[in-house]
Amino acid sequence: MAFRAPPTGLAKHVSNMLKGNLMKKPPVWLSVVQAIPPGPSIIRSQNPEANLSGQTELEQSLLTKPRQTRRLRHSEKHLRTPPPRPRAIVYPEDKLRRQFFKDHPFELSRPKVLVENDLGINRTDFSKLMLDGMHPSEIDGEAVIKYQLYLMTHEKMPERKAYAKATSEFYEIRAKQEEEERAAISNMNNVLQSLQSKKWTQKGLYLEERALRAGQSSQF
Repeated sequence: MAFRAPPTGLAKHVSNMLKGNLMKKPPVWLSVVQAIPPGPSIIRSQNPEANLSGQTELEQSLLTKPRQTRRLRHSEKHLRTPPPRPRAIVYPEDKLRRQFFKDHPFELSRPKVLVENDLGINRTDFSKLMLDGMHPSEIDGEAVIKYQLYLMTHEKMPERKAYAKATSEFYEIRAKQEEEERAAISNMNNVLQSLQSKKWTQKGLYLEERALRAGQSSQF
């Protein structure tokens, strides 16, 4: 097994190899390591208080659960220390998103438009679920989640109360959208019925069918 010098003695080890002509040219990083020596370990210590999710203090107090420390058993104290792993990045919307789509699974099957609006700016104002000038079809589950988070952080509402308010407004918007869709379908059916009732429409369909039959018979 090859010798691995510790980080603190790496520059000294390479310098000795250069003096003994075991290396012809010094590495490009040697001068940097000599000027700025590394620490005793290449693994950085993790700060347990680091805020990796970008949450504000209010969001942390609302959505962060207290950590539960597990005491090691006597048989586990001699085990090898597990390698360090990156900490999970948790956003405040994650918990709200799981609850919403658990209660509304069919919202996941709705098509979502990923194209930006005409101004090229994504929505950032969630003080209201549906802003002025918006169409009900523009409101989706993600908008409800952001609106619930706004109520919790700015209106100081509890999580359950904010969820009830956001979903109740969401149901009203969905009902309005379905009513508009039913009215559009009804108007379309009326237009089609009026077209089919006209004599010239029926005559045109008859002539089209006769031409299709004549073309099929001529092929054989």
